[in-house]
Amino acid sequence: MKKNMKTVQAMMAFVLLGGVLAGCGGSKEDAKDAAASNSGEVESLALPIAKTPITIKWYQKNFVETELKSMSEMEAFKELEKRTGIKIEFVHPPNTPDAINVMLASGDYPDVIFWDWASVPRGLTGLINDGVALKLNDYMDKYAVNYKKALDKYPDVKKFATLDDGTYPAFFQLDPDPMRTSYNGLIIRKDWLDKLALKPPATIDEWHTVLKAFKEKDPNGNGKQDEIPYSIAKAPSGTALGGVGSGMSEFTAAWGILDGFYKDPASGKLLYGPMQPQYKDYLTTMASWYKEGLIDSEFASTDAKGLTTKLQNEQVGTTYGSLGSIIGNTTTVVRTKNPNYSLIGVKPPIGPGGKSYNYASNTVQKVGYAGVITKTSKYPKEIVRLIDYMYSEEGQALLNWGIEGKSYTVKDGKKAFTDEIMKSPDGKSPQQALYRYATSVFGHTKVMEYDAWSQISMPFPEQKESIKLFAGADTSLNTPTSLSLTSEESSKLGSIMSDINTYKQETVLRILMGADPVSKIDEFQKRLKSMGIDEAQKIYQAAYDRFNARK
Repeated sequence: MKKNMKTVQAMMAFVLLGGVLAGCGGSKEDAKDAAASNSGEVESLALPIAKTPITIKWYQKNFVETELKSMSEMEAFKELEKRTGIKIEFVHPPNTPDAINVMLASGDYPDVIFWDWASVPRGLTGLINDGVALKLNDYMDKYAVNYKKALDKYPDVKKFATLDDGTYPAFFQLDPDPMRTSYNGLIIRKDWLDKLALKPPATIDEWHTVLKAFKEKDPNGNGKQDEIPYSIAKAPSGTALGGVGSGMSEFTAAWGILDGFYKDPASGKLLYGPMQPQYKDYLTTMASWYKEGLIDSEFASTDAKGLTTKLQNEQVGTTYGSLGSIIGNTTTVVRTKNPNYSLIGVKPPIGPGGKSYNYASNTVQKVGYAGVITKTSKYPKEIVRLIDYMYSEEGQALLNWGIEGKSYTVKDGKKAFTDEIMKSPDGKSPQQALYRYATSVFGHTKVMEYDAWSQISMPFPEQKESIKLFAGADTSLNTPTSLSLTSEESSKLGSIMSDINTYKQETVLRILMGADPVSKIDEFQKRLKSMGIDEAQKIYQAAYDRFNARK
């Protein structure tokens, strides 16, 4: 990525779119390495990979920062080093939107960068074209046999794991099971519904009825009108409206649109939701709810930690988020003082759009974060083999389950987590307890296993029922986030959408919170035209057409 690259925050956030061939015991590595490199044959994939121990730098967010200072403390990566002879030295950036762009612009690259490339200007295409990331095509047949085998096993995933020209740019978190990726949705207090003799809301009108009852009928039973009918956390990027799957945006689906670029079911073309006539109707309803006190007055400034506090204090009736972090972690904490506490998921509401349309694009996405090997690395072949091992049967078990006999056991061929994980003596949730051992919950360079993820992320029956509802929502509006842009497209789109996203954020918030009338949306949509939204739509459409043409 060039040093003068223009940073475009959250540019893709509105494209609304998460046999053992390695480790064969007893074989030896010798002169076959050199011979295989020249002959095109698959090399011996025996362990250890490095005869003399080496250390590589691996850049990614610390997904377990609540439990471990570094992911290198995780037992899975300690064991991985023992098996392969390669030590992963994790480099965890600050939790700021520009961290990745600052690092890329510096020109000082680690060996591996594991990131959500859909959120980075020019993404993986840019990294390859700029000579930052290594093209994997020449390594696939010799050194990445397990990764290749996984892509062959799930052919519908391959389109997501390549670029428009057939380049393999990275090792992806593979998510072939839609049940595994349907973890985000609307969540509600079932015990409050039961207390007020209400059913889970299925339509926008029923949502209004439930929110109003939560506000007025004291469901938490403390004699005060302190309930917050609907509360959410602003997106990690800092935007209060969120974008993909957070903030207020998810309700747009009830009107048959999304709060960004989406697929029009009738034409199959991409449209920009805020430019559609239904967007004004959506904002009219949301502004009315906010005026009635049905939406948290602090939603524009509440972060994830703040929302967690409100949930655990039993102030919040409904929210939007993950089945694991919202239902799982919150229920674990609150039931120690209120055994009747119950959160459940509900399907997206039906509104004028006529269907229960899914909002979150992760339901249709087959891949997630991806790890690139930088061209400055001294150990490209060793790193390819290291990461490929993570897709092998042994590597899969290690990263998804942890250490056999400690974090999991095997009986009759089936794996199950131990009581140390499921009934932590420290009072931790299963998710938190497993952070010491494995990456079952969050993405990594591996195939995400539904069984491992669900045992940890869904210990409560409410979660298992909820994910079926989320997975059953209509995905007709969704498109993948893994669209590739040319250099010219990226530069033009970045210039257009950075200004539009800022303007949209400010204008829509003012309308929703009552500072401006809803009629302001007419001026807003006219200005979007002058700011180049039609050209942006053409760019996205071209990228989407190229994606669909991939083989």
